[in-house]
Amino acid sequence: MEIREAIRRTSDALYAGWNAHDADAVAACYAPDAEVIDATSGIITHGRSSIRAVAEGRLAGFAEYELTRETLLIDGMQGAESWCMRGTHTGDYDGLAPTGRHVAVKGSTLSTYDAAGFIVRDTHYVNVLGLLQQLGVE
Repeated sequence: MEIREAIRRTSDALYAGWNAHDADAVAACYAPDAEVIDATSGIITHGRSSIRAVAEGRLAGFAEYELTRETLLIDGMQGAESWCMRGTHTGDYDGLAPTGRHVAVKGSTLSTYDAAGFIVRDTHYVNVLGLLQQLGVE
């Protein structure tokens, strides 16, 4: 399989996992030793099991979690995506008590893939200020 096709399949599977609220399916898109970098906070998550735990927390924080890909660009072993996450804040989210508010948050992700099409590194850029404003945090 061509790497471009493998990357597209992995990206599609990642979005399907998020939208199915399946943290295992999300984690399965990553290489076992992958890392995810949150460019806003500087937090780096290492390994598939830790990535799964982060996904589980995000999904628990937002009912009706929906992730929509807006753009996917592929160049060699690299991918760049823009996306929008929508959901209702009904659970704990990074220490914030549920607000019941609906949010729509834009972001982008830069990814590096291995030869099998698994993600080995993601760097997420998220409009955290917009998220906090929508949640009513001052």
